[in-house]
Amino acid sequence: MYDKYAKMLAALAVVVLLTWTPLFVTEIGGRNGYHTEEETIKYTYQISGYSMQETTSEPRIIKEKELVKKRLANVSASDYEVLCRIVQAEAGGEDMLGKQMVADVIINRVNSPKFPNSVEGVVFQGSGGKPQFSPVRDGRYYSVSVSAQTRKAVDAALSGEDTTNGALYFVNASKADPSNLTWFENCLSFRVEHGGHRFYK
Repeated sequence: MYDKYAKMLAALAVVVLLTWTPLFVTEIGGRNGYHTEEETIKYTYQISGYSMQETTSEPRIIKEKELVKKRLANVSASDYEVLCRIVQAEAGGEDMLGKQMVADVIINRVNSPKFPNSVEGVVFQGSGGKPQFSPVRDGRYYSVSVSAQTRKAVDAALSGEDTTNGALYFVNASKADPSNLTWFENCLSFRVEHGGHRFYK
C-alpha cells in the first residue's frame, strides 16, 4: 500500500516538475539570456534595422543574415548607414518604391566592375575632382535624418529583386542641368522612370 502511494506521489512530482520547469527556465532566460536546448524562445532580431521574428538558434540567424543581404555580399554596418543616408538625401520625397530604386542603383554599382566594390566607395567616388552624387557635393548627405520608410526601402533593396532593370545611373529630370540631362539621354540606355527620377544603364 505504501509503495502504491509512493509511486503516485513520485509521478505527481514529475508532472509538476515538467509543467513548471519550462516556465521557470523561460523567466530566467528572459532576464539572463539562458534557455534550455529543447525550448525555442522567439524574439525580435535586428539586422541592420530590419526586424524579423527569429529564434535563438545560431545557424538559423546566420542563414537569415545571408538571406537579407543576398544582393550585396559583406555589407558592413557603416556601409548600411551610408546607403540609408544617400537614399534619404536623394529620394527623401519619393515613395517607398522610389527610395528602393535609388538603393538598387547603388547596389548595382557595387556589384559592377565599373565602380568601387563597397557602398562607401560608390557614394563618395569622385568625377573630375567632385563627388558624383549631388547630396555629397552640397552637404545634404550629412544633414539628413533617415526615416523608418527609407530603412525599410533599403532593406527591401538588399533582400529583393532589382527594380531598375540593372540601372547604374539615375537623374531627376526636373532639376538636372540641361547639359547633364543630354548626356544621360544620348550616352546611356534608358531603363525605367518612377516619381521624379529616370534610370539608365
